Amino acid sequence: MTAVRAVYDGNVFIPVKPCKITSGSEVTLTIETINSGFTEKQKKLIAFRQLSDEVTELNKTEPLPPEFDKILSKRLQFREPAFP
Repeated sequence: MTAVRAVYDGNVFIPVKPCKITSGSEVTLTIETINSGFTEKQKKLIAFRQLSDEVTELNKTEPLPPEFDKILSKRLQFREPAFP
């Protein structure tokens, strides 16, 4: 007996790896479903957790120091608008 892992595409079974079965051979398949991936909900939860972790890390950075505004104002020339 030869065991072959395959994926069903809705019409046919496609082997995951090449198998040594003679072309045209008639075989009997015994179906055992293997949970090979994540559901869409699980994928979204994983992405959300990753995003939450990234936001948490970004929130750990120190805010700008108070002297930042002074330094910035020396580099930029702000003018008051001239109104008649």
